[in-house]
Amino acid sequence: MAWRTAGVKAGLSIPSARGETYADFVTAITSTPSRGLIETELDARSGLTFWKPGDPEAVESAIWRLWQSGTRHHFCWPCLHCEKYFVPRFEQMRWPENASPAEAARSTHLACPHCGGLHQDDDKPEMNARGIYVAPGQWVGDGEVQGSPEENAVISFWASGLASPFVTWGTRVERYVRALASGDPDQLQTALNAGFGECYTPASGRDALDWQEILQRRQPYRIKDMPDGVLRLGMAVDVQKLSLYYTIRGFGSRGTSWLIDRGQLFGPTDDDDVWNALADLMLTPIGGMQIERVFIDSGFRPNKPDGGDEHKVYEFTRRYPWLVSPTKGRATMSPPYRISKIEVTPKGKQASYSINLVWLSTDFFKSLLVSRIRTPLDQPGSFIVPDDIDEDYAKQLVSEVRVVDTATGKPQWVQRSRQNHFLDCEALAMAIGYSLNVQRIPEGVLRERSDDQALAPDEPTRAVLPARDVATLAAAALPNLRARFAGLSSRLNR
Repeated sequence: MAWRTAGVKAGLSIPSARGETYADFVTAITSTPSRGLIETELDARSGLTFWKPGDPEAVESAIWRLWQSGTRHHFCWPCLHCEKYFVPRFEQMRWPENASPAEAARSTHLACPHCGGLHQDDDKPEMNARGIYVAPGQWVGDGEVQGSPEENAVISFWASGLASPFVTWGTRVERYVRALASGDPDQLQTALNAGFGECYTPASGRDALDWQEILQRRQPYRIKDMPDGVLRLGMAVDVQKLSLYYTIRGFGSRGTSWLIDRGQLFGPTDDDDVWNALADLMLTPIGGMQIERVFIDSGFRPNKPDGGDEHKVYEFTRRYPWLVSPTKGRATMSPPYRISKIEVTPKGKQASYSINLVWLSTDFFKSLLVSRIRTPLDQPGSFIVPDDIDEDYAKQLVSEVRVVDTATGKPQWVQRSRQNHFLDCEALAMAIGYSLNVQRIPEGVLRERSDDQALAPDEPTRAVLPARDVATLAAAALPNLRARFAGLSSRLNR
């Protein structure tokens, strides 16, 4: 990574000031990045995926902060299969799952992000010879750079370590696999920083969910449709300063769940309008079913600039105490779900009121969410989304990854992206399902249909119960299950 400027930057003010004595003086720095939460963004004009400028507070690497303040030129390769240019990155490397370091070194390939065509290390000399630097605002036409980057006194360049002619791709991947097996985050950081020229976060690794896995959970229904298997409805809300994110999830037998709706209600959350919009939404039936439990996150980090006001959450839950509960999370907690009564004193008032606050184990319910996502679609407890779900939702669901501190043994959820609102909502939805005991609803139970939704003549018959009886079913399925299920079966067969 290189950074070059004719201006003055923090830490370089003295040499820059001295250089003003001479004509055409520049300051040049070359370094390897260290730590930082860095995302990518697709440039529609060029078709290239550039590094997105990160929040300075989330980027520890000084050289990366300097680089992203400049023109942000990226070294790009041509695919030898489809001829389209791309920015080479670690995420494009391919090697067999569970391979040993030596096996990974022998079988490493690089996949084109456009066509999926595989390249070997022997292709590197040709790709380097045809490689070009492209900045946001530019594009490639006929093998040449077209257009101009935005005006900037700083010219900055980034090249992947994969382009180095001195170290093979296999050797770099071998070092990464060895570091991953060691469990040492320092070794892993070294492998990513020095081997690939990319910033490291504790969330880096191959075991993290990919957003494409969320799209693989799609089933043939649409947003706001109500699949037959849905028996109970819950709504989860994540509060920001200027909006409310929400998901509505339907639960069925053995904890299988379907995303019914998701969205964002805009408006300052210290005003009443956005809360009134939320009330309208949660009280409106969907497909003839009523939402029966709403969890709203009230655990805002102190001094968080985009955080909400917990008192507005408490005031809202006080209006709908039979339906809505405020929640706060703790990193770990046993049991993972607990209700406690708290006293709330509204701002500017002396009188207080009591509400029930739901305490949740963040690690337990985010881990449960990941487990549900990884449950095969044909198995009980699977996590399902509609076929018209968007990529933004999918990417937010994988915005954090669980890592275990090697020193303390404690788990922590590390951000891969700052946009994690739907992840928080779906973790709350898992807590709603847990509180409704949906994992104990027997298999084969369907929602009661109206006359115009009667079974087709060739559709198999299964147990169908009124929605109001499902809660009784779930509560009944506690100890002495065999006797209770036997009684249930006899009633259904009458």
